[in-house]
This record gives sequence, structure tokens and C-alpha cells, in this order.
Amino acid sequence: MKLLVNERHLFISPNLAARIGVEEALFLQQLYYRIETQGVKKEGNIWYRQTYQGWSKQCFYWNTTKVKRLITKLERYKIIISSDQFNRFNTDRSKWYRIDYEKINQLLYTEIYTQEELFPEENNSPEKKMKSNSDHSNEIANIIHYLNEKAKKNFNNHSKTNNRLIKAILKEGYTVEDCYLVIDEQVRNWKNDPQMNKYLRPITLFRPGNFESYLNDALTRQQENDFNFEPVVLDFDEGECY
Repeated sequence: MKLLVNERHLFISPNLAARIGVEEALFLQQLYYRIETQGVKKEGNIWYRQTYQGWSKQCFYWNTTKVKRLITKLERYKIIISSDQFNRFNTDRSKWYRIDYEKINQLLYTEIYTQEELFPEENNSPEKKMKSNSDHSNEIANIIHYLNEKAKKNFNNHSKTNNRLIKAILKEGYTVEDCYLVIDEQVRNWKNDPQMNKYLRPITLFRPGNFESYLNDALTRQQENDFNFEPVVLDFDEGECY
């Protein structure tokens, strides 16, 4: 049985993979390659600009949702630093990324080899749980309020069904801004359509199978709009991870 193929190899550091995970180390290697070959110096650091969809095209074995989870984890632990402050337009959903090399050096000198020890989950104490639940409640309330305002509806942010749906979306790694983007996109599509207007509701917009599709549509539209303002830059390495 042929287990290995004669294709371009994916390179990662075993030591780093042992500490942060194989997929996380693979993404970090891809970011490092892009910074080294296409990085832009801003405010004393070298950054690389990309969207979630752009990352998933480069690393074609991951979908957009998976890429976002990996980035969110690396952001949370300050291994990569991201920002949108360098974007020229408010509608630009791309982000600028750089690596905190000091953080990586610290990781490589530690003797911790399990992600559970290196990246402990949030404290399970009652105080932490209460704060976490409260934070989600505020986010959910903001999302429902935004939907009501944009779609001219009157949904209850205390509804158990609405809370359960949106909380599940947030736990998947999506952000409040992603929810706003989906709302904007579907309001634009459905608000003036008598047959579809009734579907401007949490149970439709935030159902997991629907949400990812709606978000991808919205991101695609934004990328198309961005092309109207900026010249297209051909990337002949697109789709290859090293």
C-alpha cells in the first residue's frame, strides 16, 4: 500500500506542534511564510493582510469555519496578533496578522507538552461561569437588538430558543460582528420581499447550517465590493501551504 505521495510537503516544527497542536503549528508556519514573502512593515512590525476566506483558499484542506477557529485560538493566547486598524475602508473585513516571536520562544523553552496544561480552559469556578454567562447575555441582547432595528422586528432577547441558537454560534468561534454581517446581508436580500421577509428571524438566521452559508455569501459580497476600490494583486502562490 502506498502511504506517501510524491507531492509538495507540509513543514512544521515538531517541538512547536507538541505544545500548541499540529494544525495550529501548520497555520502558524503558513503565516510565517506569508510574512516573510509578502509582509508589509507598519508601525515597526511586519504584517500580512488576509481574509478568512483567503486563508481557506491558501490552506484548501480547511474550510473557512475551521480557519477561523484556529486563528481565534492563536489570537486568544497572543501567539499571533491581529488588527484591522490598517484597513482603508470600514467595509473591509480583512485583518492584518503578525507573529509574537517572543511568545513562541517562551513556549519552546517550557517543558509543558499537553495543550490542556499549556492552554488551560477558563476557570470553572462559579464566579467565572457567572461572568461568562453574563458576557454572552450581553452579546446576545446586542445581536437581537441589532436584528430588531435593521429588520423592523420585535424579537425577545430573553427567549430561550433565541439565546440557545446565538450562544451556539458564538461558541463555534463566530463573533458578534459576524452576526451583524449576516443580519445586514439577509435584510438586504429579504426585507422588501413579502415572501422572504418572514424569515428574518433568529431561528432562520442563526441555525448553524444556515449561518455559515449566509456569512460566506456576505463575505464574498464584501470582497467583490473591495475590488472596486483596490487594484487586484495576483498571487501565484495562492492555494499552496509550505
